[in-house]
Amino acid sequence: MAKFRLKPHELKDFKNLIKDTATHKSAQEMKNYIQHADVSTYRHAMAVALLCFFIVKRFKIKTNEKSLVKGAFLHDYFLYDWHNKGDRLHGYHHPAIAAENAKRDFNVTDHEASIIKTHMWPLTLTKIPKSREAAIVCIADKMISSRESFAGNGKIIGNRLKRKILPPNKRHGIKDK
Repeated sequence: MAKFRLKPHELKDFKNLIKDTATHKSAQEMKNYIQHADVSTYRHAMAVALLCFFIVKRFKIKTNEKSLVKGAFLHDYFLYDWHNKGDRLHGYHHPAIAAENAKRDFNVTDHEASIIKTHMWPLTLTKIPKSREAAIVCIADKMISSRESFAGNGKIIGNRLKRKILPPNKRHGIKDK
């Protein structure tokens, strides 16, 4: 995927929109969990939020930018290591979990909760994005997830392989608590 860069004034706007959410103590917990390959959930969420903001700026799409960025950043706010939880249906379950956690910790609006709940469509067939913001997050998440999950040679970078090779305290640079 080509690199995307915001213009300096756009980057300033993005930082202003995301700073309260991204710097919140609860959001910082996302740094403790791996999302795809060796990418933390925090870094994944930040990349999705940044790509969403880039898309609306480059294509001049009218959106509620505050809700877009907040929903994008909190779309995977489930706060556990899904690789070790034993939930084979994590892809189906985590949007609702993330939305509930976001409501509890960030007082998200119904619109923002809907963005979070629908980001896994079409996997979650009945949770269809019903706003521009939700559709953009859904698309951006697929783009970023694909980039994070696949190596240049087309092979999936697997956490299963890393779990077999590395002891628990050496995986992904995350220390046991």
